[in-house]
Amino acid sequence: MKGTIATALDLMAKGLSPFVVERLRKALGDDWLKQISVAHNITVVDPCSWDAHVVLVLMWDHWNQVFRHELSFVERSLVSELREYRNRWAHQRMFSERDTYRCLDSVERLLHAVGSTVAPLVDELRRESLQRLHDNELVKPSRSGQDWFAGAMTAVCGVILAITVSLFFPKEFSVALAGLIILVFGRLVYQMTRPTVIITTGPRQCSDCSRVFYGEACPYCTRAVQPGTKKLAAAESITPALLSTSLR
Repeated sequence: MKGTIATALDLMAKGLSPFVVERLRKALGDDWLKQISVAHNITVVDPCSWDAHVVLVLMWDHWNQVFRHELSFVERSLVSELREYRNRWAHQRMFSERDTYRCLDSVERLLHAVGSTVAPLVDELRRESLQRLHDNELVKPSRSGQDWFAGAMTAVCGVILAITVSLFFPKEFSVALAGLIILVFGRLVYQMTRPTVIITTGPRQCSDCSRVFYGEACPYCTRAVQPGTKKLAAAESITPALLSTSLR
């Protein structure tokens, strides 16, 4: 996570520096470096070596004077947020995948706002983080579908069959046939023992009642077996034909 954050911060500094330098020179004049050095009580080095901290501080401290004419309050909020992320990264704080994605998204938005050509590189990092976030939070493996006993028996049968073929079949055919048997039985063992992937978001159809629901468990089947719901289940099972007959 921290490596991704570091890469994003470096790309952000590279993408924002030309914009910041141009706007500061335009607003403060040719001696803008000297003015910044005096204002911040520091010696401002070559802008090509600026890191994310310097760029964000300059944008924040000179916002009203320089940057508010082109950027909105949305970008100002992004600058403030990214300063916090940069400080957390500098102090070796832990980043969750959600925080990583949020940081990358904010960096990309700020780069797009200034028209930087570096934004597509950050977009690639953001997409990778989104995939990891999807895998970690929206997809989870379930071991309920694993059948280790059947897989072990299938593997034993495959080995026995391969050995039998290699002993009793002609040598020119036995190697190829034994290899094919191992591949087929290996595939079967993999299918039996691999975890079943359950997507925990979006709609799906219940295998029991055939209704569409959201979430992990069908609420209709769960509700039908709960105490006090027998009447509801019975009422739902009344067909229109029976209902019209009873009304007569």
